Amino acid sequence: MAKKDAEFQLDQKTLQDIRKSLEKVFPKTSKQNTAIFNGMKKAAKPLVDGLSSAIKQNTSEKATGKLAKSIKIFRAKKKDDGGRPVAYVGPKVKPPKKFNDKKTSTRAEMKANAEARDNWKKKQSGFYFYYLEYGFKAFGHTLKAGLGLLPQVASSKGEQVMNDLYNKIFAEIKKGAKKQGFEIK
Repeated sequence: MAKKDAEFQLDQKTLQDIRKSLEKVFPKTSKQNTAIFNGMKKAAKPLVDGLSSAIKQNTSEKATGKLAKSIKIFRAKKKDDGGRPVAYVGPKVKPPKKFNDKKTSTRAEMKANAEARDNWKKKQSGFYFYYLEYGFKAFGHTLKAGLGLLPQVASSKGEQVMNDLYNKIFAEIKKGAKKQGFEIK
């Protein structure tokens, strides 16, 4: 089954309105990016709800529900080509702080750290999203097809998200303008 990418567009006038308003309210680019990301995060909530419910419907009764709970909206480490933030919707798994610490000095501490990391990797739920979504092929077996939940959720909730995006970003701009003492209509 071929998967189609969902495509949605905002008209050019809407984007120009957002850009002009952002430049008036937030002179610094970092504050503009924060406002854009906060608006994106609020607008993308239906995608999180849709993906979580799709995972719950398509997994077995033995499933713990950790994967559905791990679906979050998070910022990409790199911005797009224009320097604007990028938001992802998917499983977010944070490693415990115990083995984020780079100051281990003794071999015993490093070994305990490695064991803790290996145990955590076995228990993480976001790792399994890849197999659920795209499928897998075990050695010597045929390909087990994935469920393809992302395109389904994007096509069902994507239009709603894109319609809300302008309103949510503009609400963030209004909130910033109110803090600075002037009002945008």
